Amino acid sequence: MNSYRVEVDADQCIAAHQCSAVAPALFDHDEYGVVTVKDQAPTEEHRESAEYAARICPSQAIRVLPR
Repeated sequence: MNSYRVEVDADQCIAAHQCSAVAPALFDHDEYGVVTVKDQAPTEEHRESAEYAARICPSQAIRVLPR
């Protein structure tokens, strides 16, 4: 079982696309450019990139939380 999960606040997203640039395996964008999560419970190998994406998100719309 994974020890973390990834959540996004679509209302807070400003469509800067920083997340998908640094973690394309985890993040995508809808037709309006708003972030979507490809896998809310990604494997541990993606944890570092998920946390980095959360740190660099200009609107802080991404959260990496314990499971």
